[in-house]
Amino acid sequence: MKVLIVDDEPLILNGIVKIVNESMPLGMEVRAASSVPEALDVMKAYLPDVTVTDLHMPEKNGFDLIEEARESGLCDRFIILTGYEYFEYARRALRAGVVDYLMKPVDRDEIAELLKRIAEELPIERDSSGYAIHAQRILAYLDKHYMQDLSLEHLAGLMDLHPHYISRLFKKETGENFVNYLNGLRIREAKKLLNHQQHLTVNAIGQRVGFESNHYFSKVFKKFTGVTPGAYREDRT
Repeated sequence: MKVLIVDDEPLILNGIVKIVNESMPLGMEVRAASSVPEALDVMKAYLPDVTVTDLHMPEKNGFDLIEEARESGLCDRFIILTGYEYFEYARRALRAGVVDYLMKPVDRDEIAELLKRIAEELPIERDSSGYAIHAQRILAYLDKHYMQDLSLEHLAGLMDLHPHYISRLFKKETGENFVNYLNGLRIREAKKLLNHQQHLTVNAIGQRVGFESNHYFSKVFKKFTGVTPGAYREDRT
């Protein structure tokens, strides 16, 4: 199991890392970060199974980290650490779907027991063979159904997997989050239609590849290619 510890105070950060290293279950890896931007950078390569994060940090706080990490599929399990013993923080942490909420100073036995429980609860499908099979099934489904109204929740229901698991799978397998991968697939198909189906309008092509809004289609197309769909077609005629 891979653990990321995030705290902006070096003494506290080093102390928590030391506690986790000394009490962690066998086979656990630990990384550290001192800010939300640094944590997000570490996550992109490390993809932690659980992140232990302080709430109160400058510029961006622990809740910002949770939101951005989940949106990008970088981590879906969080333990909140804070020195502020107010119920409102605990309630907001629970709303954010964190695994647990711990007070500073960290109790060695408490965090050791918590990490052990998380390690035992990690889904069986994360073994390498199961992971590869799930990735293959999901990517094959998208290749055939990219033009439909798709979401992580829709795929999760079809594949009988958790949306967060699928989100992490996309990041690890493709280097992209789900939305970027799907949009990239749609834009590749749109370019083919713009090149070879001159009788179709730009709006019709956008709808055919899965964009209900012509404005959104143009916006995404320009993001991926640097030009609008109309300009792309004109350059090739």
